[in-house]
Amino acid sequence: MKNINEMAKSITRNKIYLVIILIPFVLVSCKKEDIKSDNPVDKVIASNYKTITVTKDIPYRKGNSEAWVLDLAQPANFANELRPAIVIVHGGGWRAGSKSVDVYQKMMVEYAQKGYVTINVNYRLIDEAPFPACIEDVKCAVRWLRSHAEKYKVDPNRIGGYGHSAGAHLALMLAMAPDSANLEGDGGWDKYSSRVNVAVAASPPTELGRDVPMAKPIWWPIGYISADHPPMFLIQGSDDKIVKAKLTDDFVEKMKSAGANIKYLKIDGAGHGVAYAEKLEVTNPAIEAFFAKYLKPQL
Repeated sequence: MKNINEMAKSITRNKIYLVIILIPFVLVSCKKEDIKSDNPVDKVIASNYKTITVTKDIPYRKGNSEAWVLDLAQPANFANELRPAIVIVHGGGWRAGSKSVDVYQKMMVEYAQKGYVTINVNYRLIDEAPFPACIEDVKCAVRWLRSHAEKYKVDPNRIGGYGHSAGAHLALMLAMAPDSANLEGDGGWDKYSSRVNVAVAASPPTELGRDVPMAKPIWWPIGYISADHPPMFLIQGSDDKIVKAKLTDDFVEKMKSAGANIKYLKIDGAGHGVAYAEKLEVTNPAIEAFFAKYLKPQL
C-alpha cells in the first residue's frame, strides 16, 4: 500500500503544550521552548478556545522498540470527573505511517477539545516485526490506558477506537478479538482488558485475500463474525481501489445477520481516502455523532 504519510511533519519529543483561554484571544504557551508554527498540533490548538494539554512520546510498554510510544491529549482543569477516551491508530499498510501525521494529530487535539482523553498510538511496522505484532502492540496500548485510567481521569468503560485503512483493521481488532485469540502479546498490564467499547473504522480491511501468509482468520475481523461485539461504525468508499467495497459490504452483511450492532456508511464516488482526505464534510460529523452517542463526553 502506498505510504501516504511520508510528507508528515515531525514533532518535537517529550514536550507538554498548554492552551490557555483568553477572551477574545487564545494565548498558547509551551514549556522549555517556543511552539513552532509549522507543527500541526499547534495550528489546531492556536485556533480554538478550549484548554487542553498534549504530552508527546509516552512509553506504553518496556522494551527496545522505538515504536512503543503514544501521544496523549486531555482536557485541562476538569476536576475529578471521568472522561471517555479515544484510541487513534494510524494507517500506512502496516508497513509505514506514524502517529505524527497531521491528520491523526489534528484529530487527537480536536477530540480532546470535545471532552475526550485521546491517545495516538505508534506500533511496530511489519518490517520491524511480522504479524501479529501490530495487533499485539495496539492492544497493549489500550491495556496501558486502562491501567492509567485513574491518573488521566479516564472512564475505563468508555473507550473508543478509531483508525483509517490499516489503522481501521487494528481498531476493529481492538473491538472484536477476544482474550482467547492469543493476540495480547507480552507488553504487560495483563490484568486489564484490551477491548474497546466502540470502534470507528474507515476504509477497513476486514480480510486480506485467501492465499497469502497474512490471511489467517485470527488476524482479521472476518474471523470474528458474531453478535457479541461492541457497537461499530464502518465507512467505505464505493470506488476504493485498495480496500474493495464488496468485501466491506460482505463483512457488514455477515455482521448484521449475526445480530451485531453495526452502522455502515458507504459513500458513492469516494476512494481510499474517505474519512481521511475525502468527504470530510460528511464523515467528520457522522464520526463525532457516533462517538458522542456511545461515549457521552461532557465539557
